[in-house]
Amino acid sequence: MTLIDLGEVRDVPPPEPSRRPPRRPPGRLLPCLAVLAFALATLTAATLPAERVAAAVPAPPGAGLLVAGDLLLVVDPIGERPTARTVTAYRLDGGEPLWRVPLPIDAGRLWSVPMGSDAVVLTGQETDGPGTSTMALDPATGALRWRIPAGAVARAGDGLLVQTFGSGADRGTVQVVDPCCGTLRWRVATPAGEVSFRSTDEDVDRVVFSDPGGRVEVRDAASGAVLAAADLWSPEDQPYGSTQVVGDLLVTVGGTPPTVTAYGLDRLDRRWRVPIGDARYATPCGPLVCVQSEGGRLRALDPTTGTPRWTEDRWDGFWQLGGVLVTDLDRPAGPSAEYVLLDPATGRVLGSWGQWEITGPDGPGGRLVGTRLYPGGGLLVAELDTTTHRARPLDVLREAAGECQVARDRLVCRRIDGTVGLWRLPR
Repeated sequence: MTLIDLGEVRDVPPPEPSRRPPRRPPGRLLPCLAVLAFALATLTAATLPAERVAAAVPAPPGAGLLVAGDLLLVVDPIGERPTARTVTAYRLDGGEPLWRVPLPIDAGRLWSVPMGSDAVVLTGQETDGPGTSTMALDPATGALRWRIPAGAVARAGDGLLVQTFGSGADRGTVQVVDPCCGTLRWRVATPAGEVSFRSTDEDVDRVVFSDPGGRVEVRDAASGAVLAAADLWSPEDQPYGSTQVVGDLLVTVGGTPPTVTAYGLDRLDRRWRVPIGDARYATPCGPLVCVQSEGGRLRALDPTTGTPRWTEDRWDGFWQLGGVLVTDLDRPAGPSAEYVLLDPATGRVLGSWGQWEITGPDGPGGRLVGTRLYPGGGLLVAELDTTTHRARPLDVLREAAGECQVARDRLVCRRIDGTVGLWRLPR
């Protein structure tokens, strides 16, 4: 089976304009719309490649598609006999089948946790039970290595962080197991409160346990060692609100009216305290700490002093990609949305990618790709650049129908005939 390179682009017509105007007052969005117009004009100068056929992988309707390392996994859909389902592995490089094995987990929806070449780790909610199971398969043969009744969260050093959820007196656990054989490295029972994680580009390196009574414990995710523990919630902090990890800080929200307090993550030493009457929770905001308030207001605070840097109430939410914040300008009736890029240091609009369905990135340094329906059939594919703040058109895939995923330098999409196509993304 041959994997066809996308090649260069020629004559790509501009994407269709958004069918609905933004919800917010036009005067406040003029800078956004001006940048959006410029982005769409840029697409008109692109060019369309010759028609081509991608490598095709068979997949029945309703099958699950998972990328695990160098493999594309096709999981049979749920039928009358869920336990008879199978998972088939294909090479991402060319679509060649490698192995097909029975699915050891009776789960409706599965997801994979990146573990490099060590193992294929799959986890999912059990179809006929309340629990979640995780299994590890041999990447070369598909042979089952181990299975445990827990849900996989992420890598923790060279281990796998998993979590169980209980009820009543049984609150569940956080554990780290060895990916080779599922043996336990450490386990902690979770308190009656929150469990938070600090994620890096590669894995989770901190686990924070907090309960409404005020006890907070910070552990190293790889070893389970306690780095700090303290009773943080004084009477003035009640009632308990929330606890979040934001970079090197642990940020709490509590009290009446709410007050935001920041502590050093590894020592739990208080850094600053700021009253914000409508605060709900904190979140990373580039180099700053952002506090989301009731009614959608966003406040960006200096991480060292808690001093307000900027406030905005135009955006319903955002996430961080590269060095920018990305927010949804308007949610139209359909899978696509118009995306605006913000400077996290000032909150000002940097640019707009236009209207896309976003996929990726698939890891550190991975590419962010947008797809949208193309007039006459197929998908328009563009790379969404967080540096230039523009959408760079790559190709029109006439046989693609959607459900796309980025996997290294590949684009995996459902095709119109129901199979799965593998396309190489050009640089």
